[in-house]
Amino acid sequence: MRYRICAVILAAAGALWAFEGTGPVTALADEQAQEISVSFVPGWNQTEGIWYWLEPDGTLHRGWLQADGRSYYMDENGAMVTGWREVDGEWYYFHEDGGMNLGELVLDNGKYEFSAQGALVSAGWVENTGGGAYDAGCYDHMAQDLFDQLNEEKKDLFFEEYPDREDEYDGDMHRVYDRYAGFQMDMTLNKAADHRLEGAMAGGYADDRIPGEGTINDYLSVINYRRSASCLELYVRDCEDASEAFDKIKEKLDKRFQSKTDRKYSLEYYRSLGMAHREKDGKQYFVVILMR
Repeated sequence: MRYRICAVILAAAGALWAFEGTGPVTALADEQAQEISVSFVPGWNQTEGIWYWLEPDGTLHRGWLQADGRSYYMDENGAMVTGWREVDGEWYYFHEDGGMNLGELVLDNGKYEFSAQGALVSAGWVENTGGGAYDAGCYDHMAQDLFDQLNEEKKDLFFEEYPDREDEYDGDMHRVYDRYAGFQMDMTLNKAADHRLEGAMAGGYADDRIPGEGTINDYLSVINYRRSASCLELYVRDCEDASEAFDKIKEKLDKRFQSKTDRKYSLEYYRSLGMAHREKDGKQYFVVILMR
């Protein structure tokens, strides 16, 4: 069975198609409307290079879709999603054909791990590519900028301590010369950082504590996540951009390291990282959680 669907091209939105019910198809362009006739069948349909799923009753499917043994996600306009997408607080990756990724994924110099349900769990750089910055997949532009700077600093510190590691590497894939030349992104720590940032911005933050909640160690005990691991939380506020946030983090670490001569106050000590970012009144706020 075929259907006619009312489709309106929203010129201001870059020719985005929006479908509403059945009937003739109307195209609106250059402030002039004309009626055109287009037929669709239940299932996959492509319009202007965008894929949609039409239900048997003629309506567009939105949200999660199970088809042909794979999982897809259709946005609020019914369009098939590709690339990174946040859904209900979890991050997923959808390939160019729309299918949700399952298992390990490598994109450029980034390597990503996903749960059995397809949600992003962690990310890191591809081994033996030098470490440093890579796309976390789940951060906004400002957070990714800070993440890149922290990873590049971590890389520099690592190779300052082990200057011959890369030169000595002979291509043996059983040996990793850049194992700690960056941070592993941890989604559980990202969620913890987001919770902590919300609390800090609402209730204040002093002596590494949020009133009524305590330290990051207290919170990790509550959520029962790696309670015995060494960790450090850094809250930076009123920043113009990621570079100022990076400078403030460095300043905080340098002051603590010099006063306590403890490696726990140095970036090179930690292996994984979680981060959250928010903007308020034009200023940038971050919580960064480092974990050994």
